[in-house]
Amino acid sequence: MVQTKAEDVAIVWPQLVSKYPTPSALSKAKNASLARLVRPLGLQNQRARSLVAIAKYLCLNFRGRIPRSATELLSIPHVGLYTATAMGCFAFDERVPIVDANILRVLGRIHGIKFGPDLRRAREAWVLAWATLPKTNPGLHNYGLLDFAAQVCTVKRPKCESCPLSKACRFGRVLCRARSNGALR
Repeated sequence: MVQTKAEDVAIVWPQLVSKYPTPSALSKAKNASLARLVRPLGLQNQRARSLVAIAKYLCLNFRGRIPRSATELLSIPHVGLYTATAMGCFAFDERVPIVDANILRVLGRIHGIKFGPDLRRAREAWVLAWATLPKTNPGLHNYGLLDFAAQVCTVKRPKCESCPLSKACRFGRVLCRARSNGALR
């Protein structure tokens, strides 16, 4: 699994949309030119081919427009579950949960479940994510979960002592107990 850093995308994205402002323009891009542009993201040849394929699909099936639902977005080649739900939620205010590796970690720790790294196979995580998704402001909720994962329920040094969910969190209860017994220092 390759994760792309937001900082790298922030550099490439303005250049990409400036040179290829529409799916129609992108569908006609030359692979070598596009690969040079996206090189900072890694996997440049694969990404270039995928971007052109996506653009061609959008032109052929959606009249060059981006569909506004996660379900329709999933019909596009090279668009995965996380991308489709993130776009549906954040770009189009669709009520869908966001589940990435960070959310898998948070849900897994709270409920004492090991989901593994593949969000497509973590069906139970999606059930939990849907169950916690509020009826209103799903985007705010999803941003909050992502921030919580980045700032409190971190990979290496979770801040269980100051976590507002520590009493309800199986991982936090076990970790806090181990720390108070002197097992962890």
